[in-house]
Amino acid sequence: MPIISSYYQPELTLPAILRRAAAATDSLVIGFMHENGKETTLSYSELLNEASHLAIGLVNEGLQPGDKIIIATATNRETLILLWAAFLCGVVPTVLQPPPTFAGYNPPVVKLMKVVEQLDHPPVFMSEMPAAEDVPGLNIQTIDRLNCNGVLPTVKIHPSDVAFIQFSSGSTGDPKGIMLTHFNILVNLDAIRIGLNFHPQETTGNWMPLFHDMGLIGYHLTPLYCAINQWHIETIDFIKNPGLWLELLTKKRVKITGCPNFGLALTLRHLKRLKTKPAWDFSALEGLLNGAEPISVQIMNDFVEDLKPYNFRPEAMMPVYGLAEASLAATFTPLMTPYVVTAFDALSLDRDGRAIEVAEDDNTATNTNGNESAENRKNVRLIAGVGVPLNDIEIRIIDHNNNPVQEGQAGIICLKGGSITKGYYNREAESRQSFTNGWFNTGDIGFFYNGNYYISGRHKDIIFKNGRHYFANDLEELACTIEGISYGKVCFAGTTNHASDKEEVIAFLAGSPGEKAQQTFSELRNLLRSTLGITLDKLIMVRSNEIPKTSSGKLQRYKLIQRYLAGEFESSVVVFPG
Repeated sequence: MPIISSYYQPELTLPAILRRAAAATDSLVIGFMHENGKETTLSYSELLNEASHLAIGLVNEGLQPGDKIIIATATNRETLILLWAAFLCGVVPTVLQPPPTFAGYNPPVVKLMKVVEQLDHPPVFMSEMPAAEDVPGLNIQTIDRLNCNGVLPTVKIHPSDVAFIQFSSGSTGDPKGIMLTHFNILVNLDAIRIGLNFHPQETTGNWMPLFHDMGLIGYHLTPLYCAINQWHIETIDFIKNPGLWLELLTKKRVKITGCPNFGLALTLRHLKRLKTKPAWDFSALEGLLNGAEPISVQIMNDFVEDLKPYNFRPEAMMPVYGLAEASLAATFTPLMTPYVVTAFDALSLDRDGRAIEVAEDDNTATNTNGNESAENRKNVRLIAGVGVPLNDIEIRIIDHNNNPVQEGQAGIICLKGGSITKGYYNREAESRQSFTNGWFNTGDIGFFYNGNYYISGRHKDIIFKNGRHYFANDLEELACTIEGISYGKVCFAGTTNHASDKEEVIAFLAGSPGEKAQQTFSELRNLLRSTLGITLDKLIMVRSNEIPKTSSGKLQRYKLIQRYLAGEFESSVVVFPG
């Protein structure tokens, strides 16, 4: 689709929008609410001044336009100032999760080391210098060691220049650097602005980490682009106390915020622990963007219901779809429009990829012969629609032969538009393979039905069994209907048993092996058989912190399967007797 907004200007770059925001008014702020409830602020003009000062230090370090740096600082304020220092002098930043320690096995360290290698060992900026012996081979820097004396040289930045590299969580443990130009990002920011209908003096609120695209682009760059207020909570503070986020929404009269499944689930658990009803008021909220991972209809509905007493309007819940390769956002449920949840025939979706709407309480057993059987039972699957494409995005859904499919037929989602990445850093072959005739292949499976797009799963998370395919997230949501199993604590994956050459369905569950595990396995196995006609082969009990997740809470199932195939869980396997 063409860009139709007069607010967007093709010659803009990120430094230009910071200068525009800084010139707007000093009453606009980037605010930080801390764990004790105290607040600090940074105006856009202060951000420009502090970042310009720091940019001199980067130049004095010998960094040239196009050079790379990694930002792994511990606080949002420090991250933002360093980020803009890089933008202002043409240096290309990557923001990563700061490792809590360099000792032992540590996922943030593993990712950091892989990114350092891919970017050819750039400087890594951290809040404090770790002991030298802990980080061999890393060029670690801190802000306080920079020499910021001098004058910032004029740097020519073109909209087609790479502005930022966002590293994916990686589906194989090997993160890919998504190159985003100034043009890519600004086109998406303007489309988001239109979709959220921002006006002067409005406010966003955020707890998502800035090393995730939703936190950085959605809740920092977007409000800056729109020259409105933005407030942030450190992610760790939200996890410890989700009520801090709810306090922020009320106190600052936040219009737009966001929260994926795992954050909604954390908040629901927090609400259950409350002994007195707080004086919250969410009437100003017009959009709670729910995306970044498959949307749980149950969790979303529970959240809406539990927050109604605090003037949360159900139409403020906003299922969305996006990915880092599209800068951030691809589809939105229209602002302040009731979200759509549709019941589909699960058998038809799993077997034929066809979206057939059914009544939500329809559990009639059917098959082509009209006979009843668990294998062919018409089970209902509730899926939330994620709306329509944003202003700059075109979507088509294709089959495995790259042919477009009809409405109601599931296929691979492909995107085209100005916000789509130019490719992966130093991965020319993978970049070429990701595009077909200008369309980017997302790897997500979905369909268009009755005015909405629906995401049914990730191609890499499909589990094959008895000639049918199942999405891992659907099995996980079904498992959570069993008492004692909660969202984020169970994970499904499929593999092939090399001895029998048969497909296996494996569940990983937080807990300890023992009699209770055997009982849970029995319940899980019976549930999956009776509802889907699928047999659960093994249950593996793991520690809660062994279930790996991305920064947005997505389960990284491949890591558990890798460990299982390596024989790491032999003592934790529970097998159903007989």
